[in-house]
Amino acid sequence: MKLSRISLAILPLLSLCSVQAAVYSVEEIGEVEQVKSTYAAALNDNGDSVFNGAIRSAQQGIFGANEVFQYYNFPFQLDLIDFDDEAVQAFFTDEQLADVSNGVITNDIMQILFQRNPAAQPIGNALSYLQSQSSVTENVTLRDVGVTRGNSEYLYDINNTGQAVGVATTTFEQQAFTPAPTEDVPEPDEIKLWIPQAGYQLGAVVSGGTVNFLLPPYQEFGGGFSAASGISENGIIAGFGSIGLPESLQTSLTSSCDGKALPVSVCLYRNTVVSAGPSRYQQRALLWQVQQDGTVASPKVLGFLGEKNTGETYTDPAVAINYDSYNQANAVNSKGIAVGHSMYSDSDRKVRYQAGVAEAAYRQAHATLFVDDETLPMVDPNEWFVFTNDPILQVGSSAVDINENDIAVGYASKVISGNVRRKLFYYDYGSGQTRFVNGFFDSSDTLPSAINDSNQVVGRAEVIIGGTTTRRLHGFVYDIATEQFTDLNSLISCDAPYTIVDAKDINNNGEILATALVEKERKDLLGNVVLDDQGNPELEEVAITVKLQPVANGEPETCGGEQVEYERKGGTTGLLSLLFGGIILGWRRRKA
Repeated sequence: MKLSRISLAILPLLSLCSVQAAVYSVEEIGEVEQVKSTYAAALNDNGDSVFNGAIRSAQQGIFGANEVFQYYNFPFQLDLIDFDDEAVQAFFTDEQLADVSNGVITNDIMQILFQRNPAAQPIGNALSYLQSQSSVTENVTLRDVGVTRGNSEYLYDINNTGQAVGVATTTFEQQAFTPAPTEDVPEPDEIKLWIPQAGYQLGAVVSGGTVNFLLPPYQEFGGGFSAASGISENGIIAGFGSIGLPESLQTSLTSSCDGKALPVSVCLYRNTVVSAGPSRYQQRALLWQVQQDGTVASPKVLGFLGEKNTGETYTDPAVAINYDSYNQANAVNSKGIAVGHSMYSDSDRKVRYQAGVAEAAYRQAHATLFVDDETLPMVDPNEWFVFTNDPILQVGSSAVDINENDIAVGYASKVISGNVRRKLFYYDYGSGQTRFVNGFFDSSDTLPSAINDSNQVVGRAEVIIGGTTTRRLHGFVYDIATEQFTDLNSLISCDAPYTIVDAKDINNNGEILATALVEKERKDLLGNVVLDDQGNPELEEVAITVKLQPVANGEPETCGGEQVEYERKGGTTGLLSLLFGGIILGWRRRKA
């Protein structure tokens, strides 16, 4: 296999741990002191990158998902825990209680604190990192200025000027609250509650160490929400946010969140976020522009496909809800051409979304290009679609990135070989043509992440381990000009200890930022290496961010060992088929 159109300039290796490869060398950049696993996000042409680390995550196994904590020395606020409470004391042994009272925290105690969380202290899912070629890797705090680790923070993209964008969920502060007296409880007791900051989720742009938040058009009833997914070289930010709240819900919240039973902020948070998720706000795709002074202008609200791609709203009489205004932008180029997905409907096409429920008009979000005041479709919704029990949120197709040649990449879903699969497509705005790429085999789930200006696409796709029906995810690179679709694992050294499971970005130098699985010394929740009975370090497989750098005159090596099938037509997902080796970050970037 040959990988064409890869820049073969010799690039300096920045780590002594780098492994010399056949076509790419592998440089670890994601090992940090706070967490066990990190996941790639984006890199620019200067080699600067952003990635995210897991505070906690879900590990999928035979018996379902288990919560896994991966933060070393989590800052539990012990002074907020009532260790005199018998219910709390029941979690610990007498020896452990004595240790806690003396400020001694062992791994077992930390495990109990995570699992039981006696003070119900908020625990986030992720934290964000920026790795600059001119400085050390930095944990960038967006809203968590107190470093309580009670919220989730992500960085998703970075441009050549070093401006990075992402999202941060709300932070919390514990406060005392006394409910208003009632007939049943005339003298209520004081209670302690975690109070959320307004804006349960906010997009952010980081520039020169300064964080600016991206305010949504609608900020009533709890602050609304926003998110930033991508940024162009000239500071245009693509994302989405709240533009309103249904009037019926406004009336309900005004009545119920009166500050008597709960603080207003807690009541609004529970009723607009916790109970039903962000869909309770009306969401629209947004573009922000970063100004020369670093401030951010008010966002531009983008259009949606609507009824038969007309941009007109349609209210389904079967459910009396307008579905057509939902959309989001995932990426934007320097010309201001954005891509993402938006709601499409066809009132003449009746489908049954759920057994026992009447047929309703077809409605589903599909890949969309936003240019000037136009909203253009990329995928035929009659061929690419999937019905679920939640059609409002289900994305039938989406565009995830666009380059300076106005070529967008994305995925579309349909049933292939009895299962829902997603397939890579690219769309040329100049010609208006959409082309699909099969990937490794017909039923391989194939998800792109990014495209560079050489029209090279990277992402992740399913492979099948030879002689089995077990599917695994491998990172890939696809060259549009030569139609070469290549497993990145075939382009690194046979001696490299890594399995590339997801390629997240490729810059114009041909460098690729990816997530890899690699064996590391197992560490406990205090960051100490775990030893076996013989005193040797135990090993475990973890996810880590790596940079693949082109090697001058590199050639693929012929490796023995486990065989991977790329042409098989069938196959089913094995019970132990794990995304990223068993780790899935919550509050994932929605574009992929």
